[in-house]
Amino acid sequence: MRLAFIIAGLALSTGAVSAEIPLYPTGPAQDSAYLRLVNVSASPLLLTPDGAKATLSLAGDKVASDFIAVPGGKTAKGTLSRDGRQVPLAVTVAPGDFATVFALPAAGGGIEQQVVTEPFDLPNQLKASLAFFNADAQCSDAKVNVAGKDLDLFQKAPAGNPRRQELNPRAQLAVQLVCAGANVGAALEIGPLQANKRYSLLLLPSPGGPRLVAVTDSVAN
Repeated sequence: MRLAFIIAGLALSTGAVSAEIPLYPTGPAQDSAYLRLVNVSASPLLLTPDGAKATLSLAGDKVASDFIAVPGGKTAKGTLSRDGRQVPLAVTVAPGDFATVFALPAAGGGIEQQVVTEPFDLPNQLKASLAFFNADAQCSDAKVNVAGKDLDLFQKAPAGNPRRQELNPRAQLAVQLVCAGANVGAALEIGPLQANKRYSLLLLPSPGGPRLVAVTDSVAN
């Protein structure tokens, strides 16, 4: 029942799966959990699940995958590949919860994984839900202001990573990343926020410094 509520609040899409084959087997006898990848690199990232006939790839402007269903409470295993390097993936997500795996550049090359888990919460179907994920330790005292205002969007959100806030729907929203009390980069236009949909702001490291990326939280078919 609780999964039905949250899936209703997520936009469905085909995602970046190379074939319409489930990456990880799930079934009616168990609750699903949800997993997505974020590629923190200009080079393509490939996930090859153990024993699967499909793969998931992220390349170009596609920074984040959609959420893919994985067996809740069981370890989803596979291999992450980028720039000729491979590392094992092994992530366990509680039933109904959401995990985001940031594939960060490792010192000396390779892939360093940062896993951020978001527990299930029942969405307010009259509100838009916006989360802030911080994967850049170099951005101290990170916050997200409404562009042009000294107004932290997440000041009333629970502490932690991620921080999620319910907002009134709006036709347009622009935000400004702030690190150590100073604006970083240009304001980011994240577009409309619709009721009963979930969105994420991802703070990522880059060669040019911290950057924000806005994505819609979607579940792959």
